[in-house]
Amino acid sequence: MRRLLLAMAILAITAGVAFAGPNAGVILSIQGNALGVETEGDVCGAIALPATCEELVTGATPDLGGISWYLAVVVSPAANTPNFNTVVFGLGTYDGSDGYVSYTGPCVTGSLEISTAGWPGPGEGTAVSWAPGCLYGYMEPVYYFGTYNYGGMIPLGNHPVQPTSVVDCSADPQADLFEGLGVMEGANPICPGSGPEPGACCFGPSCVMLLEVDCIAQGGDWDGGTCEPENPCEIIPTPTNETTWGSIKNIYR
Repeated sequence: MRRLLLAMAILAITAGVAFAGPNAGVILSIQGNALGVETEGDVCGAIALPATCEELVTGATPDLGGISWYLAVVVSPAANTPNFNTVVFGLGTYDGSDGYVSYTGPCVTGSLEISTAGWPGPGEGTAVSWAPGCLYGYMEPVYYFGTYNYGGMIPLGNHPVQPTSVVDCSADPQADLFEGLGVMEGANPICPGSGPEPGACCFGPSCVMLLEVDCIAQGGDWDGGTCEPENPCEIIPTPTNETTWGSIKNIYR
């Protein structure tokens, strides 16, 4: 009964939530077993995460059994207060002759997983929930893959039916779409906060916060500062004192 209720909850959450929640800007990156450590049945615990998102690696060294292990890691922007209990994602297109996925599973104990019929094949998807539990970290491993790799890349991808997203832990759940997806033996998306930052763009005296490239493309003048508390686009007149020509001549006598 509990599993049935959880299954119904996942379907309800992923189908009917509002978007733009507290996990905006999240990405789903890959951390591979780069050192080839023996996971001993605990893949998520055996593969250590680095200190920063930029240090995540997508490559893996096969263990003694020839299996390459990878973690799917939810990475949140530093400005967020992350909290989530459901993830929805898929796998992109890959060539099974270059590598195939043999082992998969959630990292959170007690999770319920609902996958499409062909999971973990190309173009398939899965949804995992550990409600009423909740994760709060800025880099949280949520899923693992074990593959036999023959030189190919296996990309994470969009779920074929549901929004590819995380769902927060509130009573009125909100979903935030993943803004980037990693590739096993490929590359991870740009870490949150690592890209260009918006700055002050002047359209006459009006100031709008835009990326530099968007500012220039729209005909604005890039200032790069901030629009508040002082508007850098307002033209401040140079102060002058009214005087006469005779007064000026007297200064230099």
